[in-house]
Amino acid sequence: MKQSGFTLIELFVTLLVIGVLASIAVPAMAEMVTAQRRFDVAQQLASGIRTARHEAVVRNQLVVIRAIDGQWSKGWQIVVDPKGTDDDLILVDRARSGKVPVVGNGQITQSISFSGLGAAVGNGFVAGTLSICDADKPVSHHQVKLASAGRVRIESKTLPEERC
Repeated sequence: MKQSGFTLIELFVTLLVIGVLASIAVPAMAEMVTAQRRFDVAQQLASGIRTARHEAVVRNQLVVIRAIDGQWSKGWQIVVDPKGTDDDLILVDRARSGKVPVVGNGQITQSISFSGLGAAVGNGFVAGTLSICDADKPVSHHQVKLASAGRVRIESKTLPEERC
């Protein structure tokens, strides 16, 4: 009588092939997930800056988006007239991405202020870049760029960044 099925050797060979393929795919998948987290942080930050600018125009008063504890990586708060009380808090957004470093340059290292006309305000010319960095290397993968008029855009370039 003939029986159908797999032999033990066939089963082990199949498991070996699956194991080899999984060991190749897992590191690539992990890098893909990390890259997506960095891009999500860039999008969330750009959206937060746009929200702050929009609120400044709608309310026709000074609105500030500021890094939590002075670090953009921890998240940000949007407040109306930062010299007021805590009741003026509009939004608190915490970075949901884990350990994605974010650093700013120029006058936007810790906060960005918008006037009632939607322009970035501060001491002199206010514009700059918030770099979304690699956790392991001094490299920026995405840059959230702020123009002095208040316009925000995301550039996705891999650039060396000494602040990372």
